Amino acid sequence: MKILYLITKDDVGGAQKYVRDLSSEIKKAGFETKIVTGGSQEIKFLSNKLRPYFLFANDWLAMIELFFLFKKERPDLVHLNSSKAGVIGAIAAKLAGVKKVVFTAHGWVFNPDNDLGLGKRWFYILLHKIAARFQDKIINVSEYDKSLAIRHKIADEKKLNTIYVGLDWKNLNFLDRRTARKTISTLAKTGTDKGVWIGSIGRLVTEKSYHDFINASALVKNPEAKFFIIGDGYLKVKLDRLIKKRELENKFFILSGLAPAAPYLSAFDIFLLSSIKEGLPYTMLEAMAAGLPIITTRVGGMPEVMDGRGLVMPPQQPEELARAINFYLKNQDKAAYFAKSGRQFLKDQLNLANMVEQTKAVYLS
Repeated sequence: MKILYLITKDDVGGAQKYVRDLSSEIKKAGFETKIVTGGSQEIKFLSNKLRPYFLFANDWLAMIELFFLFKKERPDLVHLNSSKAGVIGAIAAKLAGVKKVVFTAHGWVFNPDNDLGLGKRWFYILLHKIAARFQDKIINVSEYDKSLAIRHKIADEKKLNTIYVGLDWKNLNFLDRRTARKTISTLAKTGTDKGVWIGSIGRLVTEKSYHDFINASALVKNPEAKFFIIGDGYLKVKLDRLIKKRELENKFFILSGLAPAAPYLSAFDIFLLSSIKEGLPYTMLEAMAAGLPIITTRVGGMPEVMDGRGLVMPPQQPEELARAINFYLKNQDKAAYFAKSGRQFLKDQLNLANMVEQTKAVYLS
């Protein structure tokens, strides 16, 4: 079987890691695989931008490019990832005569917690309903996303599957705590590598809602607490301004260019995700593998995984995030229990082998 993976952007996000891991492992199982991304020489018009605005010219051109690519490559199966690729790719694949089309929703864009107006939300719902007619199977990375698809009647329930993302945790190499802290403290110019460190890893984009993390840190009164985000993105300047506005220059630090970031998780005492849109983020799984107590927002598949294994707070409420941080600082036994439970659940359920076998079953069904 020849499988072609399509994703809108080739950057450092979770969906990209999913595609790379899946393609690599499926190839080992004897399949022929190829990854195609938007913005490449083959599919230069595929992107998340509208050019010109609301005329969708670049999207029609991307569909034409994909049609001819599918005709040329003649894959037995096309596996689509991300909303734009899922819509455009599904239509192009069926028009090109591809036998089977699979789409993975890495967190539906119309998630009610996402920062969208009502008109945009229903527009995206309509687009995915149309695309689903051209998709044979839809993989959701959480039961929450599957229930969201059912609620909005995106597709017949028989098309919908839930497969949690899986981490190759055995091959994760975390730095020792002292080395990780020394590196971070040198780059951030913290003055010391001591104290309680609360950290996060992720792109500095709207979906991560990092301004809530910054505002929450201002409410944590522990003088030993320091806060870190390892990541880069278009909101960096805006977040730096907020840190200065809240007078947190000596307490909150954003580190860009420290990649890969996962090895530095050992520097943290607590891991926090303040997102308003997620599927099932790899950074959370990596924090579980590092044995950290975790705080997340009640978004996407995170509450399912954190059930009894971490603290889950409402999104866009910094005071609740601060309350969770203070709880861990005052209840270290509970924090250690959550960390241990999370790590064990990761090993048992959220491993790469499980994800690959379940996805392979979808391919062959």
